[in-house]
Amino acid sequence: MIRQDGPIIGWIDDDPIPRVRLDDRLAALHRGSRAAALPQPGTGDYRQLVRWTAHVLCTEELCRRVLPGTMRNPVVELDSVSAIQLGSINAAAWYAEPAVAACFRRLFPEPAATGAAESSRWWQLSYSTGVGQPPSAPIPLTSMGWTTLDDLPPVLAAATRNAMPGRTTGPHIDENRWYYLRLDQMADRPLPQHRDQGDRLREFARELDRLRRRSLVMAPGFEHPGDPAQPDNTHRH
Repeated sequence: MIRQDGPIIGWIDDDPIPRVRLDDRLAALHRGSRAAALPQPGTGDYRQLVRWTAHVLCTEELCRRVLPGTMRNPVVELDSVSAIQLGSINAAAWYAEPAVAACFRRLFPEPAATGAAESSRWWQLSYSTGVGQPPSAPIPLTSMGWTTLDDLPPVLAAATRNAMPGRTTGPHIDENRWYYLRLDQMADRPLPQHRDQGDRLREFARELDRLRRRSLVMAPGFEHPGDPAQPDNTHRH
């Protein structure tokens, strides 16, 4: 039997993270505008949502400990490509806790612009995404805008590289999140002066992985949603 009802969801450097924080966050999700789209309690998809939310909370706490006393600055908006580069857990923590964006700025500051802009192949994509079991047919797609393959996770970059314009492909699975993609058009375009934003976001995601491996221990039942050893992971490879 899978249990997720213990009083502790995990430990950061041996300090317990109480379950009440998770209960409060789940209650907020059920009060939110997308409550109708949440999976039903008691299902595997709902247990995955609980795991995902627990990891979001622990990521927020890790960043608060890196930069204690962070000012409550306004949330820095992420475009769809940046959110994909961070991964769904990190992106959700970014929006919920200002210390996450502050850690990014502190650890990976934006360099000064130098030289003339280079050119590269750009791809205009549309997509739909979600967690849990993917739908058997694509749901309506929204525009991701223009991006490069370097700005996408490997699984989405490979799907884009092999895509036929106008044809929807998927589901493509990355970090327990599914995607349907459509290539709308390609073009050679100048790279922006601050082209390394995607590189810095990906390196920040890797740094958060390192912090979690070093400091975070999850309680049984709160394994990472993408952990192939936990029974609700339906996307084993």
